[in-house]
Amino acid sequence: MRNTKRKIKRKLKKVKLKLLMKNRFILEGYYKYGDCEKSLFRKGLYLSTLLFADFLNGKGSTKTYVYERKKYSITPCKTAPESSFAKRPSYTFLSKKFLVHDVISFDIFDTLILRPFDDPKSVFFLLGEKNKCPGFKRYRILAEKLARQEAFEKNGTYEVTLRDIYEKLQRYVSLDIEQAMQYEIETELDLAFANPYMKQVYLEAVNLNKKIIAVSDMYLPSDVIKKMLKKCGYDKFDDIIVSNDYGVSKRSTKLYEKVKEMYGEDLKYIHIGDNAVSDNRSARKSGIDTVFYKNVNARGNCHRAFDMTSLVGSAYRGIVNAKLQSGFEQFSQFYEFGYTYAGLLVLGYCNYIHNYTHNNNLQKILFLSRDGHILKAVYDKLFPEDKTEYVYWSRSAATKLTVNRFHNELLLRYIKYKIPRKMSIEKILKAMDIPQMITPLEKAGFEGDVILTSDNYEDIVKVFLDNKQIISDCFKQSNMAAKQYYREKLGGCTSACIVDIGWAASGFSALRYLIEDEWKLGCKTYGLVAGSTYLHDMDIIEPQFANNVIDSYMFSQRVNREIRRDHNVKQMYGAFTEIMLSAPCPSFIGFDFDENGEVTYSFDCPEVEGYEMIEQIQQGAKDFVRDYTEHFKNYPYMNNIPGCDAYAVCRMVISQPDYFKNLFGDYPVNRAVGSASYEMGTLKTLIENEFVK
Repeated sequence: MRNTKRKIKRKLKKVKLKLLMKNRFILEGYYKYGDCEKSLFRKGLYLSTLLFADFLNGKGSTKTYVYERKKYSITPCKTAPESSFAKRPSYTFLSKKFLVHDVISFDIFDTLILRPFDDPKSVFFLLGEKNKCPGFKRYRILAEKLARQEAFEKNGTYEVTLRDIYEKLQRYVSLDIEQAMQYEIETELDLAFANPYMKQVYLEAVNLNKKIIAVSDMYLPSDVIKKMLKKCGYDKFDDIIVSNDYGVSKRSTKLYEKVKEMYGEDLKYIHIGDNAVSDNRSARKSGIDTVFYKNVNARGNCHRAFDMTSLVGSAYRGIVNAKLQSGFEQFSQFYEFGYTYAGLLVLGYCNYIHNYTHNNNLQKILFLSRDGHILKAVYDKLFPEDKTEYVYWSRSAATKLTVNRFHNELLLRYIKYKIPRKMSIEKILKAMDIPQMITPLEKAGFEGDVILTSDNYEDIVKVFLDNKQIISDCFKQSNMAAKQYYREKLGGCTSACIVDIGWAASGFSALRYLIEDEWKLGCKTYGLVAGSTYLHDMDIIEPQFANNVIDSYMFSQRVNREIRRDHNVKQMYGAFTEIMLSAPCPSFIGFDFDENGEVTYSFDCPEVEGYEMIEQIQQGAKDFVRDYTEHFKNYPYMNNIPGCDAYAVCRMVISQPDYFKNLFGDYPVNRAVGSASYEMGTLKTLIENEFVK
């Protein structure tokens, strides 16, 4: 009965997917604009409505592509660390298996050795660049297919050498065969790295003093493969057997027969590999025991973003899959969040910042607190020769320091936005740090215990506007301290880039006004944000974009506009993105002087409950950057990660509120900034209160 139910469920799921993937209209209508949390009946009704609407509009409209289907149907692991699902046998378990065998055989590619791509054919993109041949990948694939077909017709086997392939490549493009082959060999040697899990299995086998061999179906010469294995630390093989040396393959079982001829039929063999046919079924047919090691990319790609450029997307997926799916180590969910989602954004944004500042000959980079903490740490590792500073700044500080120019921002943030909190005049003044305003307010009939409401808001604002000088005087000393602080940080430079995460660039706009106009520090400032969008005024900084004063990495009204439309502010996409770059330190409030005239800093209540989470996230992001740049150290252009790729990875997770509820439900959030309250909330509460479906 249970099996019948499962079969029916699987069948219904297949039918549903087939209907959903029919075209882009239905796919987007269901996943993007429909509520997928409806009951089964309502889901079915909604899907039926979409199908009927599509029928009325005409069949076959807007075909869907693989990356589009995966964009909506692939989800991250929500309940536990992805690495915990690897479920590889322990080294001890395998070493016990090895005890009863005489010869231990290993597959090489995707088992002992990994590449930093989820598809090995992506290597051909790099070869195309070396050969200055844009269509090289397609030609190289066709050439190999042609060479294998010809080999089968002549010899009854599909085995070919690298030279056979490059001779057939001349059918499509004229290249120097020797040079082109050398490029491929160099690139494969550059990119190959040891599978950390298999390295331990191999060492266990070595310790047992068994005969250890490597067997591979491959067109590369055996001497090249030996160099690869040695580079990766596999230097104790008794033999390395490659299919193109013998003209037979593992898949056909004939290469296994050759192995048995070489070492003896009466010995006991075990083979470890990732291919279900070549390394598992064919080995068993040959009387060889097997350990099936499922390919890390086959396991991991069901959790990866695909709506990315071919080259960077393949590199991103390959590196993350190798880390989380090899079985070598289990990580915390917070670390995985940093490694899988924040890392690519941090690397791409830092590289973008570097290119922007150098193209515009800017002398210094200021990373604004707190989101700039991880960005500066990674940037300094990548570009140690550049001049950078981590500077204290916040909306709260900006609002107070620019009150002479933008007084309405102070009134909005500290008064209007506090109406729902039903705060008293006394508490509001304490939060604003202007107790001197109590006298004029009392004269106007507003005692300290009067509660702020929408009815008395305009009257209270009028008192503030009539007494702007009192407010200005209250923040005068803080303004002077901030001026001294930024004069020291700028160090006499005449141009600087101010870096923030987003979204309305209010931090940059305030600093730009202060540095250039009010303080007159003689420094021209430019701003960079990761993304530009704003709930209340979508075009708020459009003139600054037009004037090339500010630029955006991932999206804005001028760049990747379709992504900007996808970035749903009401569904807290901005808040979820900020968690990726959050720093383990409290929010900055303002500047002041001590009794010795030295600049001092004041901070909000520290959210210490979340610091351990943040440190793990940041470590994950740093490790991703380290791994990615190490793999592609000879290919620096691979660091040019498009903003749309970084956002595709972010969007996959920020569009999943359940993921954040499960992982960050207890993450401390102080939504009472500017309310003279130290009462902390949690992200779970925030989602429940502010997430709009």
